[in-house]
Amino acid sequence: MKRLVPIPSDFADRLKEAKETGLGYQVVSVELKNGESFDQVATSEGYVIEVRGYNEIPFSAEDVADVRVNHKHWNFRESSDAHRKAKAATN
Repeated sequence: MKRLVPIPSDFADRLKEAKETGLGYQVVSVELKNGESFDQVATSEGYVIEVRGYNEIPFSAEDVADVRVNHKHWNFRESSDAHRKAKAATN
């Protein structure tokens, strides 16, 4: 099971005001305090739910310096384990 990372409240409040990328989620960029950044991060209801290219979320809430909605196109649901399993079951 994947670990969800809560978005610090200052940023979560900002995300609540922004438009959704798709139904129930936003694609954002996350900058960490160490200067590292991730451009395609899926968030939903105050949590980071997936980071493109990573099986697990590679940072914790304490590491986050900034979060900004960017809507960079990425159908993260297409590559999820649940989707692959469902697709395999129908074949």
